[in-house]
Amino acid sequence: MQIFALNKKTLVHASGAEKRKNYTCPECGAPVRLKSGTRRTSHFFHLGKNPTCRQSQKGLIHLRLQRYIQYLFEDENAELEKAFPEIGRIADVACLRSKRIYEVQYSPMTPEEAKGRCYDYESIGYQVIWILHDDTYNRRKTREAEQFLRTKTCYYTNMDKEGNGMIYDQLPLYGKRPINLRKYRPLPMHGWPNPLFSKGQTWSYYHEGDFFDLALHGQFPKPKKPFNPLKILREEYLDLLYKLLKKSCK
Repeated sequence: MQIFALNKKTLVHASGAEKRKNYTCPECGAPVRLKSGTRRTSHFFHLGKNPTCRQSQKGLIHLRLQRYIQYLFEDENAELEKAFPEIGRIADVACLRSKRIYEVQYSPMTPEEAKGRCYDYESIGYQVIWILHDDTYNRRKTREAEQFLRTKTCYYTNMDKEGNGMIYDQLPLYGKRPINLRKYRPLPMHGWPNPLFSKGQTWSYYHEGDFFDLALHGQFPKPKKPFNPLKILREEYLDLLYKLLKKSCK
C-alpha cells in the first residue's frame, strides 16, 4: 500500500491528495493516482502494473511497521519514505539526527538488491537496521538475501495488521528475545560468546534485550537443546543438493 507520491517535486501524503489527478511514484517514476473510500485506507496505485517497484508491493503490515518505527523515533526527526536522490533510494524510516535507516522487508528480495541497498546507504554515511517479517523470512530454509542481512544489524518481527506482535532477536539454539528498538548503542568490538562471534564482527548497533545486550550484562542464556552436528551437516547437505538440482533444471 503506497501512501506517498510526488506532485512535481513535492512529496504528498495520500490523505492530502486529489482523486483523478496524476502523481508520480518516487520509486520508479511511473504515474500513480489516489484510491480512497469509506471502507479503505487512502493510498496511491500505479496506473500500469510494475512488479519491480517496492512501493507498489507494500501492504498494511509493512505500513504498520513503518509507522510504529517512526513513532518510536519522533525525537530523532524520523521520516517515512525519505528520498535520497543522490543514490536513487527511498528509505522506509530515516532517523536524520543519528543517521540511521530502518528498512522493513516483507516481500522476497534478491541478494543483489540487499547488498545494493546496504552499500548505497552506507556510502552516504547512514547505517541500516533491517527488520525482516516472519511471513517471508526466518523460515526453515534461509533465503540467500537473508543470509547476507544476518551479517548486518538485523532482527525479525511477527507484527500483524492490527499492530500485535513483537520485534525480536533470534539465535537457532537460544530462541527468540523481544527487543526495544528505542534503546540502542554502538556495538563494542570485543570478544563474544561463540554463537555471537561472527555477528559481533559486522553489526553496527545492539538494542536492549538482544543477545549482545544479554551478553554484556552477563545474562547470555544456555542453549535450549543440545548441539547436534549431524543435524547441521544434514541440513547443509540438503541445501547443497537443492541448489544443484535447481541449477541442473536451468
